[in-house]
Amino acid sequence: MAADLVGIGSRLESSDATVPRVLSRFEEASPELLNARLLLQRTDRKYLLARRDLDDLLTRLAGDYRVLRSAGHLMASYRTVYFDTPELRTFEDHRRDRRPRCKVRIRHHLDRALSFVEVKCKGRDGRTSKARVERPFGCEALDSDARRFVDRHCAIGADRLAPVLALEFRRVTLVGERVDERMTIDWELRIGRGVTAECLPDVAIVEVKQPRYSNRAPSVRTLRAMHVQERGISKYCIALTRLAPVRPHAFRPVLRKMEQLSA
Repeated sequence: MAADLVGIGSRLESSDATVPRVLSRFEEASPELLNARLLLQRTDRKYLLARRDLDDLLTRLAGDYRVLRSAGHLMASYRTVYFDTPELRTFEDHRRDRRPRCKVRIRHHLDRALSFVEVKCKGRDGRTSKARVERPFGCEALDSDARRFVDRHCAIGADRLAPVLALEFRRVTLVGERVDERMTIDWELRIGRGVTAECLPDVAIVEVKQPRYSNRAPSVRTLRAMHVQERGISKYCIALTRLAPVRPHAFRPVLRKMEQLSA
């Protein structure tokens, strides 16, 4: 059973003071721009960044992106509960790079008091698609409606799935003003599995969502200028390798990089 790291409805307490100041330089994304940048089918590119470099990254991006507010907040608080089979089928599919593959989760948008069941799939072509359905806020079980939804979108039957771990984090979402792109930056990660919990305060995970693979976007150019290398990262898989007796071999490069950034 996933650990209850914070109560539903409470926001993560943050010691960040500089991030809001940097984000205040961004214009707010309009509803029209958000609708044009949904990117439910996309290419995902991920990067691992030292938390101390987050302010620099945001400063460099301010001219090309707009920020998404969450219930009036520049930084959103999320709680995600991941589901898997007893043999950890979704973890093993990712570890072995099997395609197509899916992840099933319940995500709580704490600031907005919204909860969704989500199925995120990676196809044989490497493109990512996501389907979601709203559920009562705070619900962390797959009820009958949620199970039918999962069965429609995931090859693994919902009756085989159970909660495995919880992950909480703070997120900034940026939307390309002139480029069809979204960026999410997650930090202050807290993970829990059963009675075991761990914090990862020194790293940030950057995800660039594009309609197709492109190196010309300001985000990619900026990350390369900062010498930040693109990596295969799964928050679920990384969290599970730290809290469960699973095979970590495929994720060792990312784990080593996280240790370097935290040193």
